[in-house]
Amino acid sequence: MADDLVTCPYNIAHTIQRRRFDNHLMKCEKQYPLMKLETCFFNTTHRIKQGEMEIHLRTCSDKAKHDAQALHIKVQTVTMTKAEIEDHKSDNEDDEEDWGKSCAMSGYDPNANIAQKNVLRTLQNATPSERKAFRKEEKERLERIRSTTAGESKPKIPGMNYA
Repeated sequence: MADDLVTCPYNIAHTIQRRRFDNHLMKCEKQYPLMKLETCFFNTTHRIKQGEMEIHLRTCSDKAKHDAQALHIKVQTVTMTKAEIEDHKSDNEDDEEDWGKSCAMSGYDPNANIAQKNVLRTLQNATPSERKAFRKEEKERLERIRSTTAGESKPKIPGMNYA
């Protein structure tokens, strides 16, 4: 439990659980605006006085983790054989995707689809004269659709009274 506690760099009287330390640092940073501390590049919970940053960066415990990860990545790239590199290059060249080629059909057009249905449409962002003309055309369109569907028999539900 004692290893789980961390001392606040803004006020040494503050001891906080490690899991809550990030939140505490944000609060203390606001509470102590005159205390200018720099943030470590390797660990954001490391707050260091302005003059001591260079020393901290040389001795930071998280720098070793960062360097080890960077070294691991470098070793992986160096150990690739020339054949693997050539194979990787050729894979990337052929990997250009064109989603339009694979689709032979045209896309879905909601306006064309709804133009055939008995649904009242609205016109957005138009002038009053454009809206008036659209409403007139919409009224005619709906009358045409209703007149063609009036002759068709609608499915009847047994027991329902249709008057």
